[in-house]
Amino acid sequence: MSRNPFSNNVLLNLGISSLNKMQEVAQHAILNEANVLLLSPTGSGKTLAFLLPIFQLLEEEVKGVQCLILVPSRELGLQIEQVWKKMGTHYKVNTCYGGHSIDIEINNLSNPPAILIGTPGRIADHLDRGSFATENIKTYVLDEFDKSLQLGFHEEMSYIIGKITRAINAF
Repeated sequence: MSRNPFSNNVLLNLGISSLNKMQEVAQHAILNEANVLLLSPTGSGKTLAFLLPIFQLLEEEVKGVQCLILVPSRELGLQIEQVWKKMGTHYKVNTCYGGHSIDIEINNLSNPPAILIGTPGRIADHLDRGSFATENIKTYVLDEFDKSLQLGFHEEMSYIIGKITRAINAF
């Protein structure tokens, strides 16, 4: 299955005995390549395909956001958060999206998660406010990127990617 001994427990927590071929290939690619594009039908396990290697890439001693996952909708963000929580890792996750109090999110981000999931508009707002630091972000996921662009998030996506890429390239 996985090179990380904790992944076996994670799979058990999810009720999965083995990864499918796409997940195995994705895991290897994500852990060994700089950029990976996953194209697979809905329901094929893409979320787990990127969450498992993210789990392996997180560093225990690093405090703050290490991975940013951008999603086009609140529903998708909450779905990813639920999969992460079901995995049973000890790493904190937060999801940020419009339609609820930004003050609650700012409070949650004062003790930053290892993984931050959010919609482009809300994440751009948090970057403007300085609600979270970007210097520890080594991984970012653009989930359903095409839908984010279709929904008109082009400016926000460019802004966020620019900010994160500058932080990554600063090392």
